[in-house]
Amino acid sequence: MDKKIFVKNSYYEGLLQDLFCGNDGFFSIFMHFFYQYNQIFCFNQNFKEEFKLLCGKELEACEIISALIIQIGGDAKYYSSMRKFLSGSKIDYVKNFKMMLENDIELIEKSLLDVKSALCKIENMQIKTELRKILVLKNEELEIIKKIYLNVIENKNS
Repeated sequence: MDKKIFVKNSYYEGLLQDLFCGNDGFFSIFMHFFYQYNQIFCFNQNFKEEFKLLCGKELEACEIISALIIQIGGDAKYYSSMRKFLSGSKIDYVKNFKMMLENDIELIEKSLLDVKSALCKIENMQIKTELRKILVLKNEELEIIKKIYLNVIENKNS
């Protein structure tokens, strides 16, 4: 991405800040996947690499969105546009593996909708280009989770 500073835009900053550190923002999702990655030995160690990959993709989304926030004059702090600080309270600590995956699918589908909503509200083409990169990452995450889920379902029915 071009490191050019965009014109300060508090509306865009709020939209991006919520994507970054809102209740279901990218950093919350990263913490969610990182918790699952650390707990995977309780569920199924066969999927440890997949959860490591999910963490990496979500961290990449965080890097993209935080760079955008800084480029429009924001600070990329760990809070929402309403200045509610990020905490671990929004992480889903479910211990049932199948239910955990179902929640993951729902979480990423909501995140995809949030990014698409921001794309509709933002006119800056450079920002839109970066948000589309995030859409690709989110779709890849969804594909990984659904693949794991199908594997779990098929093995339970065998």
